[in-house]
Formats: sequence, C-alpha cells, structure tokens
Amino acid sequence: MNVVASRVDERLVHGQIMTSWAKYLKLRRIVVVDDQVAKDEFMATVLSMSAPAGISIDILSVPDAANRLKGDKGDESTLLLFKRISAALELAKSLAGTPNELKELNLGNLGSVPGRTQITKNIFLSEEEKSEARELREMGVNVFLQMLYTDASVPLADVIG
Repeated sequence: MNVVASRVDERLVHGQIMTSWAKYLKLRRIVVVDDQVAKDEFMATVLSMSAPAGISIDILSVPDAANRLKGDKGDESTLLLFKRISAALELAKSLAGTPNELKELNLGNLGSVPGRTQITKNIFLSEEEKSEARELREMGVNVFLQMLYTDASVPLADVIG
C-alpha cells in the first residue's frame, strides 16, 4: 500500500475528501481506520457507497489496519483516514520501526464538543487529544493542520506548543 497521506477528520468520507483531496492526491483507495466504525455494518455500508468510481474504501479496526499495512506491498495511492487522533496514535505505535510507519498526520476537522477548546476555525481539541498529538510528534510523526490542500499547512507546535 502506498500511503500518500494520513488525515484525522471526524466527518470521514465526505464531499471535501472526495472532490478535493482525492483528486489532488490521485487516490485509488481510502482506508478508514476506526475500531467503532469497523464494527458498525450500517456506517461501513454508507461509507463504502460514498466512494466515487475508481476509489475503493476499506473500513478497518486499528489492529487490522496495522496488519494490512505491514503485509501490503501494493502501490495504490492510499489515504489513511481517522475519526480520532487516538486511533492514529495507536496505529503509529503498531507500525513503529516498520517500512510503513506513520510519517505524517494532517489534522483536518475536529468539531466543537464539550471538553474541547478551539485551536483554529475547524479544530477543537481536548487536553487528551493535545497530549496524543504531542506524543505522535515526539515519535517523529509530522503533525500539522491543513483543511484543504490549497491551504498552507500549520505545524502542530505553532498552535499548541
């Protein structure tokens, strides 16, 4: 699997991903990595049906995604898509030291819910999520904020230290 990008976006597969990032990255596959969504047949069906022609969608738990990434030698341009920073952190830990280790993570959209504070227009984080993002950074993962590919990427350190 040729992972060309990794992104946290609570909305998962939606218009912005399909129309903007998919074309820009020339995606052939999107792998949604989320333990809860992987168990939800209805959501998995909805997400799978939302893919445009030519792009396949896999919905995997974190352990299944780690196993797939460790063994997949394919060259399809792939986006790893997370609903939560915690799933990205868990996957990064599982892949550490392998040829497919997580190298970067784009924080794209995390909405306002109780317990989160606003970081940017589209990013709200809890203290736990800030800690998870910092831990990813300490592991050597380039964590940045970027809503659209046409927007400048903002390093995590610039917004939360």
